[in-house]
Amino acid sequence: GSEERCKHCGGAWCSEDRLPRPTPAPTKPPVLAHTNHHGWWTGTYTTGYWDCCKPSCAWPGKGNVNRPARSCDANNGAKLFDPMVRNVCVGGSAATCEDHQPFAVTGNLSMGFAAVSWSPSYHLRGDHSCGQCFELQFVPMEHREEGGYGGADPRLVGKRMILQVTNTGNDVSGYHSFDIQIPGSGQGAFKHGCNSQFKGFSSGDFDCNSAYGGCSDEGGCSRLPPALQHGCKWRFEWFHWLQNRGKTDNPFVNFRRVKCPRQLTQLSGSQPLDDDHYPEADVH
Repeated sequence: GSEERCKHCGGAWCSEDRLPRPTPAPTKPPVLAHTNHHGWWTGTYTTGYWDCCKPSCAWPGKGNVNRPARSCDANNGAKLFDPMVRNVCVGGSAATCEDHQPFAVTGNLSMGFAAVSWSPSYHLRGDHSCGQCFELQFVPMEHREEGGYGGADPRLVGKRMILQVTNTGNDVSGYHSFDIQIPGSGQGAFKHGCNSQFKGFSSGDFDCNSAYGGCSDEGGCSRLPPALQHGCKWRFEWFHWLQNRGKTDNPFVNFRRVKCPRQLTQLSGSQPLDDDHYPEADVH
């Protein structure tokens, strides 16, 4: 959400193991995970980010997968098949691939990629969750802080999204389940990966000078490189960001693990080895 509403989200992404990792503060009160009668986890919320850094799951040895998630060459956009290329956010050339933006499949279903951290109450286990896919359904809950704010626009409620985990972040914990990769939604702590990948743009162009919250209207998407504008516009046209009395803003979801759809694994190049143990989501 907006900067003043997201100060509880540290924004310190760990896109590479070599970067310092702050110790996450304990969740207070302790998270009590709940599932509904259909077996979906309930009561967590989502955020968004796009920092262009090499995703954590693009390094080897993360998750139970056939191969690491792909990263892309910051200089020419080509897929990288060497998982040891250094992160663009620390002076290397491996960056987030442009095709990891969210995309609409139908009016009620979108797909994309996300970061998670250590929330074992919800079976989200940081690097161990790399490659796993989750089906989300947006629900009509609001945040209790500051007298209540945000949540899902009524037009978003009931819509679904299928996400594949390609990154981890220590600021995603407790009731904060997924940080969805969305161009223009905020770079967080790493403000120089994107302008290293896309020459000729300032750091502020990638999130409308708002590192935590990003662009507040669709017009701001025009500041991004053309290759990232589609995902930025998705945030307003499908997700309805800040379009109805402060909604959508960090919406709540029900979620469950599902078998990764081909639409995502073709982009990431990574598939969990235990995928056949999970149900297929309706992708129509």
